[in-house]
Amino acid sequence: GLAFTLANAITYIEEALKRGLPVDSFARSFTTFLGSGIDLLEEVAKFRAMRKLWARLLRERYGAKDPDSLRIPIRAYTCGSNLTRQQPLNNVVRTTLEAAAAVLGGVQLLVVSSLDEAFAIPSEEHQTVALRTQQILYHESGLPRTADPLGGSYFLESLTKEMEARVLKVLDAVEALGGAPRAMECGFIQTEIASSAYEQQL
Repeated sequence: GLAFTLANAITYIEEALKRGLPVDSFARSFTTFLGSGIDLLEEVAKFRAMRKLWARLLRERYGAKDPDSLRIPIRAYTCGSNLTRQQPLNNVVRTTLEAAAAVLGGVQLLVVSSLDEAFAIPSEEHQTVALRTQQILYHESGLPRTADPLGGSYFLESLTKEMEARVLKVLDAVEALGGAPRAMECGFIQTEIASSAYEQQL
């Protein structure tokens, strides 16, 4: 997911540069929308890796100088695919873990799924529970008090580096095919997404 997100961003950046726009004149306008899954530490590492890879890409490849160009605002949503129809009240715990991962990963905007989203149009009551989940995390948990609160953890730093390496490997494969549009045309991206989805269901 991150590799394809970055590959798409590279396409837009390259097009803007071809039109004569300096990178610092538009890079700060980018934002990304990512899902937050239930493996809490892996998801935190994912959001951290995204920010690190973006900063490195803009600074080293495109020579961005403005600090705002090196920041990528992240919008996150909790993954409805992890919710179940059976014992649906447990979905509140699932979405809370996913939301906490997003907060610990430093996202700027968060949307929490309703507990019934897996099997129905969310009810007003369940939408309210989802909203209250966000509000409790923000106002009562203390998690947003500092940026990157888990930074420095040996395990998390190692996981972040491992994720960065995996993303760069896929990104290299996309670029070897000629970039995101070409990788999509030849079916590479669709195949990789389908393969990843299959593995997650095993």
